[in-house]
Amino acid sequence: MEWRRLSGNSNRLLPIAAWARQVEVCYWLWKTNPLGNWLIELMTALITGNGYTVTSKNENLLAFIKKFWGDPINDLDVKIENKVRELSIFGVQCWPIFKGEQTGRIRMGMIDPAQIRNIYSDPENAELLIGVQISNFHTGEPRYLKTIIGKEAETVLSASGQQMRDGYLDGECFLEAINRVSNDPFGTSDIFIIADWLDEYEELLYDYSGKVRKQNAFVWDVKLDGANEEACEAYAQKFPSQSDGSVRVHNEKVTWDAIAPKLSALEMEKAVKELRNHILGCKNIPEHWYGGGGQVNRATAGESNDPIQAFVGKRQQTVKQILCRMIDYAIQSALDVGYPLDVPKDELGAYEIQVPEATNKDVSKVGAAVQQLVAAMTMAASQGWLDQETGVRLFAFIVQMIGFAIDEEAVLEADPAYKDYPAKGPSGPGKVLPLKQPQKTGEGA
Repeated sequence: MEWRRLSGNSNRLLPIAAWARQVEVCYWLWKTNPLGNWLIELMTALITGNGYTVTSKNENLLAFIKKFWGDPINDLDVKIENKVRELSIFGVQCWPIFKGEQTGRIRMGMIDPAQIRNIYSDPENAELLIGVQISNFHTGEPRYLKTIIGKEAETVLSASGQQMRDGYLDGECFLEAINRVSNDPFGTSDIFIIADWLDEYEELLYDYSGKVRKQNAFVWDVKLDGANEEACEAYAQKFPSQSDGSVRVHNEKVTWDAIAPKLSALEMEKAVKELRNHILGCKNIPEHWYGGGGQVNRATAGESNDPIQAFVGKRQQTVKQILCRMIDYAIQSALDVGYPLDVPKDELGAYEIQVPEATNKDVSKVGAAVQQLVAAMTMAASQGWLDQETGVRLFAFIVQMIGFAIDEEAVLEADPAYKDYPAKGPSGPGKVLPLKQPQKTGEGA
């Protein structure tokens, strides 16, 4: 059977497959293709880890955020994994919001990406997505939702963009897309680029399994000396089975030979490995993650993880920004209806989302780096090259690599010398304040 591209393109030109086709192909690959499913689930597990958490020094703000976060409908502790998975499969997500009129309480829904018919951008700014057209399977009439773009973005809408946006009267939604350029509002699935190769890999293994079955098959070869064709046929009727172990009867005048392609197991293993690595390499995944150990040892395995870790870190920051937009919108919605937050205006954004650790760090390497840094800082301070504030911030930066955060401001404020600086500092205004050095004792002190 001739191989046909899953993406529907029969040539090697670069037309973009229809949006509906991408949704169909990528969902099907996640649902039925073992390697396609593994790629999505692996990236989802690495990106979400043990979950995202929110912290804030303002207890009232933190209580409000947790109420939004843990709402039975929003339930982000549970649903964040599925949202990341679906974003990876489809490349775009549309989450409509439902707002309480009295409290401004925000609850989020989900729209099947296959229902998205069009995404509209500001005619004068392709980066600013202002609305979404949604198919309505029940009434047949489309719905038009405004995208949530924030107060600041609304101030830069063009006149034509604002006019278009005013016509979207069926609600608001969060619209998030990945793997996109500025004028591609739909985004692209993480596995669409390798869809055909995933299918080809599956077909290769399927064909090979069929070949193995045939190689394991056998028949009973019965030779009747001196018998004519009629006698052979009559004798063969006693053994009608045509499966493995079937009987073939012939006389000395008939010879059958089984002819098969001479494809050695080594050649097949190489072909499978090359195709698999072509797929994994596109996603920055080393081969030993999918059972292909090869010549990898512990040292080289650790070094080969850097590209996928970079991808995971980048995607985690994307998810963090999405969550921040949700929280900011929930806060603003409460303020718009006069809900008492009891939070000072300048502290409304005083929260932090903690990103889960995707991989284990080699603490021994970071520990050695900390020791070297401290030694270098001490030398620099003795020469007057390093001031107190820079030293604290530099130390906090390197320690953060092992997952421990230092409150730099708290450390600096606790230092009496820094507290009076620059007005009363020993170096005077605009001068370098050296790091504290241990007091010398004994002769020459």
